[in-house]
Amino acid sequence: MRFGAHSQMFVHDIADRPAETVRTVAELGMDAIEINVGTPEAFPVPAIRAALDDSGLDVVLRVALPVERNTISEDTAVRRAGVEHLRRCIAIAEALGARKVCGGLHSANGAFVGRARTPQEWDRSVAALRAVAPAAEDAGVMLTVEPVSRYSGYFLNSADDAIALVEQVGSPAVRVQLDTWHMNIEEADTPEAIRRVGPLLGHFHAVESNRGIPGTGQVPWREVFRALRDVGYDDLLVYEHFPVELSAMATRTHTWRDLGGSREVCIEGTRNLRAALEEIEETTNA
Repeated sequence: MRFGAHSQMFVHDIADRPAETVRTVAELGMDAIEINVGTPEAFPVPAIRAALDDSGLDVVLRVALPVERNTISEDTAVRRAGVEHLRRCIAIAEALGARKVCGGLHSANGAFVGRARTPQEWDRSVAALRAVAPAAEDAGVMLTVEPVSRYSGYFLNSADDAIALVEQVGSPAVRVQLDTWHMNIEEADTPEAIRRVGPLLGHFHAVESNRGIPGTGQVPWREVFRALRDVGYDDLLVYEHFPVELSAMATRTHTWRDLGGSREVCIEGTRNLRAALEEIEETTNA
């Protein structure tokens, strides 16, 4: 397993401090950085590329579709804008050498309509992902759709939802992404949900139950790692922590109290999770 950190743990928009942010993540001992893409048209590809070249970090792009680019909207123009948004992100990933584009690729982030999803919305999401999948396949980029808790979205909330969506899209470039914070809310049994996803698992967010330092909350890490081993996942574990001092994301994620700093998440969290992983390996080899 390798460890990574989300760019918004350190800066809201990486365009403000690209070199410093990438350098900080590398200096904290991370193997990868997951970079949020706000507006693809304004994303500073050359500056990020230069920073990554000097860092040795692997890179993943994270997407949260805005409501005006919602791929499940009733408005055809809005859906078309969402598809173009995803295509631009795939092009950015290819330019940066990123292996994955992850996150809310299925629908707009944080957009609520006061009801559950409809079959029509489901079909629109499938159509949008099918429309962009060939570009991802050609670029060698994996698209990972993330189910989120009911407090973050209404369209895709569970591992089973994500499995069904990915299977219906039917592209080798489209996979499932899981996040232990969201799973802590929505899944009855997090390790078993991981096992159900199985080989469809393409990306993983290692986030504590309260978004604090991994290993200090209620996520059953040893059981999670056993499940990841069982499904053959041996890739990135990315932290997604939003400290109170970065008000933009803290406000969006309703983080009102200090749950530890981003440096502590990277240093102490990695130490805690490595210890859990080592325990699993020792048990397996005994």
